Amino acid sequence: MDSSQLREGDVDLMLRVIEDGRRDDPGEKMPWALLEGLQALIPCDVGVSYQHHDYLEYHTLVIQDVTGEGLHEGPDYVVHAGLDDPVWQLWWTSKCSYPQRTGDLVSVIHTGDFFGTERDRLADPMSEVLDDQKYSMIVSLPAPPGQARRVLFHRWSGPSFSERDRQVAALLRPHFEEIWLDAERRRHGVPQLTPREWQVLGMAAAGLSYAQIAHELFVSVGTVRKHMEHVRERLGVHTIGAAAALALPHAPAAMRVAVPAPGRSVVRPDARLGGSRGHG
Repeated sequence: MDSSQLREGDVDLMLRVIEDGRRDDPGEKMPWALLEGLQALIPCDVGVSYQHHDYLEYHTLVIQDVTGEGLHEGPDYVVHAGLDDPVWQLWWTSKCSYPQRTGDLVSVIHTGDFFGTERDRLADPMSEVLDDQKYSMIVSLPAPPGQARRVLFHRWSGPSFSERDRQVAALLRPHFEEIWLDAERRRHGVPQLTPREWQVLGMAAAGLSYAQIAHELFVSVGTVRKHMEHVRERLGVHTIGAAAALALPHAPAAMRVAVPAPGRSVVRPDARLGGSRGHG
């Protein structure tokens, strides 16, 4: 990526933010040091936040903020809003849902991408609902289907976000997910799954049905289902997607199975395995 917009010293500051995020106590969700470092690197008078939303059920799962004054707010959990909330009524037609509508979870977007003038911004109905934030920047993270995870930057006064701000956020984006995954690992420990459970989880996460997995592993569908029940119980989650996001980054190399192409069998390990605050 072209780094022509960066200021002198930005690279050193970004490296420090990454290192501090990795070393900090994992906390409940995103390590606070990461959000504090981002607030110092891209100052926001409203705040910098980590957010997790279930947009199919119209509610917020997590909001964790570092305010412009450096205060910690949250993480707050499971804010059941529903379609009675004006934010959710407008979400699908606003910039908030742009990554989900387009499928582009890589690009960093901000208010200036959508509104050329202040008059244009004020004409957007969402500006009346989120009237405490004039400018926002969204950095999307991987999430299970139907959900949105992101780091958001919100400003009220001062300038809109610059191309320098966007470049900094884009360069740091891959590290946000790495830091979050590492925090999850430290919070929960490396998942203790059997070799067969790792194998079944990997194949299920790759999109194979229980029947396909049973065929490939020469076991019954009921056995596959029981393996996945054990995996979810041990990880404390309810879906294959959540189990995969939590466990697969820590899977032993020998358990990372290849996904079979249509009409071909999976390459399996040794058969002795036998018998894994504002919305934005």
